[in-house]
Amino acid sequence: MRKHNLFKALSFTAAIAVALVISGCAATMTYPEYPGAPKADPSLQPMPNLMADALKFAHQRTAPEQELVYNLPPTTPVQVWTGVGKRLGIGRPMTAGDTHVWSVRQVRLSGARAEVDVVYPTDGIYQLATVHFVGSTAQPYYPTMLQFWLVPVDAPTCNTPLAVVQQAKPAQQ
Repeated sequence: MRKHNLFKALSFTAAIAVALVISGCAATMTYPEYPGAPKADPSLQPMPNLMADALKFAHQRTAPEQELVYNLPPTTPVQVWTGVGKRLGIGRPMTAGDTHVWSVRQVRLSGARAEVDVVYPTDGIYQLATVHFVGSTAQPYYPTMLQFWLVPVDAPTCNTPLAVVQQAKPAQQ
């Protein structure tokens, strides 16, 4: 009887462990984080890949004939900008004065699901859309849907590291 109970306990523990691995027990992260949320590191995977893949997915579904000019959230580290650019393989980072820009507003990761809010240009205004992803620790996240909110938003502010440094410098006379 003891062996039978031990076997049942081990089987149950193994089943739980397999379920956790398959479900992709990933931490919940939001970047940029909202007030009171734990600090998220945008340089940790899958954050940079989610940003790049969301930009590409939104661009392909809104205006693929236009050049992809992209922008990332404020305070995004230089190495993330570099990684996103390499993964995209197309387009260029935003510079001051650009008027057709796809901008990552926020990335939310919760286990096997992720969402990335992207601001995109359309008909002379900017609107908001969310790219939905599925994935896990065992397989990469991939986009499944672009949800249009049809909510006008402000034009993106250039957040490229060089632009931020130049904005912080006092005006030279």
